[in-house]
Amino acid sequence: MIHKTILTIFDGCRPDALAQAHTPNADRLWQGGAYTWRAQSVMPSYTLPAHMSMFRGVAPARHGVTDNVFQPSAIAFPSIVDVAHHNGRQTAMFYSWEQLRDLSAHGSLTVSYCRDGAVTAEADQIVAAQAASLLVAEQPDLVVIYLAESDLVGHAAGWMSAPYIAAIERMDRALGGVLDALERAGLRDEYTVLLLADHGGHDFTHGTDSPEDLTIPWILNGPPVKAGHAINGPVRIFDTAATIAHLLGIPCPQVWEGQPVWEALRDE
Repeated sequence: MIHKTILTIFDGCRPDALAQAHTPNADRLWQGGAYTWRAQSVMPSYTLPAHMSMFRGVAPARHGVTDNVFQPSAIAFPSIVDVAHHNGRQTAMFYSWEQLRDLSAHGSLTVSYCRDGAVTAEADQIVAAQAASLLVAEQPDLVVIYLAESDLVGHAAGWMSAPYIAAIERMDRALGGVLDALERAGLRDEYTVLLLADHGGHDFTHGTDSPEDLTIPWILNGPPVKAGHAINGPVRIFDTAATIAHLLGIPCPQVWEGQPVWEALRDE
């Protein structure tokens, strides 16, 4: 069975920050789904290495991206977008950091939309609104929504600062616009939503092996997901691709290290 999926990434969002912020939309996802506040990112805990692991199912030691510069070695590990495309699924990605263009092979995305968050303060809201419009109009199988503001503000004002918490609240409102659009169109039950962060942060930076940098929220909500279930087992960021593949009803490449988070699902 195919469960259409929306993967939403809050860049640099620590679990304790998500708990401190007023985030009614993220709250309804974890309260009605399966969640953990102890999922683990990868070292080095930078944005591009973490996303490569999230999408390509392996740790940086294998895909070779160890900073925010793409390395061709990553191509040996197909991303979830590539796998979805090759299995006939419609894919779309909406993002506010252009370096994420290399998360999939050219031609794997049906729709690709980028608005640079470092240039436009409202980029995340614009990105989310564009995603909501496409979801309602075309109902693609896999939609990726990347929101950057909490990472940008963390670097500028500090992780756990008041401006950082406020940035998370704005990203939550952007997410709420997507969920509300699905509700109004009668499509909410058509989609499973996976919300996570790529890494955390401390002071004005991240990239270390400290718990503040490595620990991330991981939340799954939708028809095939256990409701109100706190995941007890370990969840790694590179389990994300395999979980989405299972939801989409497509096989995982043998080169992936990650596994579906079976504990989160009703049928397991």
